[in-house]
Amino acid sequence: MKKFGVKLWSRDFAKNPEFANQSVAAVKEGYFDYIELFVLPDSYNEFYQKIADEFKGIKVLIHAPHSVFGLDTGNEERFAQNCEDLKASQQYADLLHSEIIILHPGFNAQEKYLAETIRQFTAINDSRLTVENLPYLCTATGKYLHGTSPQQIKQIMDESGCRFCLDFSHAICAANSYKRDKIADLRAYQELKPVMYHLCDGDWSSSRDEHRHYGEGNYPLAKLLNEYTDDNTYITMETGMTKPTVIQPWLDDIRYLKSLLKNII
Repeated sequence: MKKFGVKLWSRDFAKNPEFANQSVAAVKEGYFDYIELFVLPDSYNEFYQKIADEFKGIKVLIHAPHSVFGLDTGNEERFAQNCEDLKASQQYADLLHSEIIILHPGFNAQEKYLAETIRQFTAINDSRLTVENLPYLCTATGKYLHGTSPQQIKQIMDESGCRFCLDFSHAICAANSYKRDKIADLRAYQELKPVMYHLCDGDWSSSRDEHRHYGEGNYPLAKLLNEYTDDNTYITMETGMTKPTVIQPWLDDIRYLKSLLKNII
């Protein structure tokens, strides 16, 4: 059975407490199966007790900070700081018994930066590391990225031993940027046996990762959900680009997705 999750940030109980509390309640009430916790660097000591108390009895998966927050696995000079920035994610994974720590590749598209990401993933040597595929461009920084094709993700997995989180929007955006066949890319990604997925809506012909709520774009969501996600995997609803205030849009999202599951044979 597919499991569906909602995303929180490690400082949400201080910065966005109403949404955090509603999200935890929605998991405990059975609307969602888990929380994906995006961990900011140096957030463990301040929030671990609160999070441990609030998350007691629920499933949690961990997303490490990415290059927007400084952690750049393609940068050789930043390796020691990357390990330090990753520490809070590993601590939360220990605390909350998460078998997954999602970690992005880094900046720059050239082969040497991909090789450095592979070296760093291998050197970190944490069996929970789960690489996420990326779009062509980071819109927040204007920098190009690697880990943008099935071939590159397979290389990272094969050489470092990590697992894979398929981000559908990133895959679609990268294929559009490089003028590749999107369906062929998705098939190749699916052959890598992702253990989890990120799913939002968007513009099927665009290179922009927009994180629209379901029904607000033209992604073939029924096809993505039913043909390109495996049973017994996790699907995080990565919808909504602005700061959330209430859980209702995500309750609407989960109903939308489950209606697609129910009605597609």
